Amino acid sequence: MKKLIAILGLSLALFGAGHGDTKDPDLKLALQGKFQEAFKGFEKRCLQKNDGYACGMVGYMLDKGIGNIKKDHKKAVNFYKKGCELNDADSCTLLGYYEYKNGDKEKARKLLKNACELGNKDACNYLGKL
Repeated sequence: MKKLIAILGLSLALFGAGHGDTKDPDLKLALQGKFQEAFKGFEKRCLQKNDGYACGMVGYMLDKGIGNIKKDHKKAVNFYKKGCELNDADSCTLLGYYEYKNGDKEKARKLLKNACELGNKDACNYLGKL
């Protein structure tokens, strides 16, 4: 249970900024522990409405296996890519971390620079350390 709370807390830190008293229906579902419903809503918004934030949330839920969502890192990366292409700063940040971890520092630097320019302060800080 502690792990789930920590993951949800991290998720909110990464993706919930500006959603304190959220009006986002899918984030509300996630906060209520209805992860499958939230996942389906985010996925629909990503794929049908090109919502970059929703793409990032799908990626994160897949990457971390939140709730009963089966972990799938490869799919997660694809959702991060789509979110980043749609100018979601958090998706670009997570994708940048992934590229750095896999040894492509130049690609990581470009992604983190983009995320920083989109307003992600963590990306700016990390970029300064590369």
